[in-house]
Amino acid sequence: MLYFAYASNLDPEQMKSRAPGSSVVGLAELRDHRIAFTQFSQDWGGGVASVQAAHGESVWGVLFEVTDADLASLDTHENFREPGNQHNSYEREHVWVELVRADDGSLPRRLRAWIYVGKAWNPTAPSTRYRDAIVRGAKQHRLPDDYVERLSAVATAPEEPAVGS
Repeated sequence: MLYFAYASNLDPEQMKSRAPGSSVVGLAELRDHRIAFTQFSQDWGGGVASVQAAHGESVWGVLFEVTDADLASLDTHENFREPGNQHNSYEREHVWVELVRADDGSLPRRLRAWIYVGKAWNPTAPSTRYRDAIVRGAKQHRLPDDYVERLSAVATAPEEPAVGS
């Protein structure tokens, strides 16, 4: 099955640790959406990403082939229990993405993939560490330069002073 990564799961090390059986299919575009930071994460120290409908905009990411075990692991990491569960941080949904650059040299095409969409609980700017993880993964996967520049320009939350400072 296919999974579209657009945020910190772009980081190859993080994705491999969360979904060890996954493999890259290629570069993909989710049209008529934008990236947004819809909820605060204690683990990341700032907002974490989601996608929101936005006519004429695009979210770029990577399409992965994942196993059932990989998807179950991603569900755990994204705090998805079951569809509609009030305790979910993210909902897992199907979307249509445009596979723009297939790593196997096949033709571009439209494919249906799983995506995690965050609930809008507490919109917050991301931490520098989180934003940089997304940018690092975007660069490693060679997402479009203008998109990487936009990600790099995302304002981050003020850093918390160290205890005892």
